[in-house]
Amino acid sequence: MKLSTLCLRARGDQPGIALLAGLVLLAAISLLALVATASMIVQQNMSGNFTDSWQARQGAAVAVSQGQAVLFGIGPDGRAPDCIEHCFLSPWDTVIRQASDMPVSPEYEDAAWWDSWATEAGVDPVTGSRVDGVWNFAAEPPRFLIEEVRFDDMAAAPAAAEAPAIDGIGYYRVLGRAVGQGPAAVAVSEAIIARPWLSDTTPDPGTMADSSFCTPFEPWYDCGLMAWRQRR
Repeated sequence: MKLSTLCLRARGDQPGIALLAGLVLLAAISLLALVATASMIVQQNMSGNFTDSWQARQGAAVAVSQGQAVLFGIGPDGRAPDCIEHCFLSPWDTVIRQASDMPVSPEYEDAAWWDSWATEAGVDPVTGSRVDGVWNFAAEPPRFLIEEVRFDDMAAAPAAAEAPAIDGIGYYRVLGRAVGQGPAAVAVSEAIIARPWLSDTTPDPGTMADSSFCTPFEPWYDCGLMAWRQRR
């Protein structure tokens, strides 16, 4: 076979080789596009899950904060004097729960249980009126639950001679539960709050923050936030 004939045949195969190379390149680009799209979808899902989780945690923290404010706002007429257990009077007896009534892991109870046992954040537990400044961002409102862990009688044994006389100190577990935009994003926060009690008078709660409520009792008595953790 002549050399000129071989050259013609080689030249005749070039369009096929170019087409094959173009198809391979197109397949590679399509594969890269699919991988990028899949990666973008995964990142969007992760971002959405993170946002849901963050919103749930923030809502639980807001619920705990309001639970503490409610606890500090109870006047002396809300609790029976010279009492150690089951001392809260109506309507506070349905707001402050007893440890014996609580399940071991309330953070894993369903929404129906929390709706029955807890108080909606943003609603006054006595009057039922709305409270300003409470963040509500989900279809299911954040809720708080207050549990009396124990009460230390201090009436007969003040902390020091110069310390103000009090009936005792109650230690309370305040739980806050909230969900994000998705029902699967559930967060439950827990705070341990100390609250001194007086039978004759109560400091003006003011903003009901630790600094305003607890000042008259410092440094003699436990008051305010003692511990905090994320339970769920």
